[in-house]
Amino acid sequence: MNMKKMFIAAIASLMLFSCNNSTKEKTSDMEQENAVVEAIMSRRSIRSYKPEQITPEQLDTIVKCAINAPSALNKQSWEIRVIQSADLLSRINNSFVEKAKGKSLQGSAARAQEPGFSVFHGAPTLIIVGKDKSNPYSAVDCGLLAQNILLSAESMNIGTCTIGNMAGILNDPDSKDFLKEINMPDTHEVVFGIAVGYKNESPDAKPRDESKVQYIR
Repeated sequence: MNMKKMFIAAIASLMLFSCNNSTKEKTSDMEQENAVVEAIMSRRSIRSYKPEQITPEQLDTIVKCAINAPSALNKQSWEIRVIQSADLLSRINNSFVEKAKGKSLQGSAARAQEPGFSVFHGAPTLIIVGKDKSNPYSAVDCGLLAQNILLSAESMNIGTCTIGNMAGILNDPDSKDFLKEINMPDTHEVVFGIAVGYKNESPDAKPRDESKVQYIR
């Protein structure tokens, strides 16, 4: 009788061990999944940055995540330029401020004539994304790449903000010297920039319109 109880206890222990291991594996999978969801739900557009530069390791991770984004037919139709030169960033900003004179602009760009204005919000790193003008899917490729940048940065608590004004600044014929300086080929045009840096603010999420989602079942 004692042997039978010992046998049953051993089987029960083995089953419990197996269940615990299975639970740990499922929990681990859920944590990995939740890490992605958390990055998506916690990310905000940051418009105030600390002056310190992000580390080379962090930047390398962001860029690797960017170029691992999917693209149509795997053409990888984007061109990416990472600007950390304070001089070049200053000249690009000054160009925008000059061109904004007398114009009625929306959002933060409306403050372009205020002292200390920065079109990329003073971020120490600016990523310029260019699309292939001959590829009709390139804009989508660039959007997918951008989202990888935004989410990988957020996973490291690094702020980002997509800057649509970069297209207007750098695609202007007067700015061809800028494009030459960053070695952007004639086959491509700038679609946007992305400000990157350590966060100096924690804005609340803006409301989302769930009525735009419909389920057809």
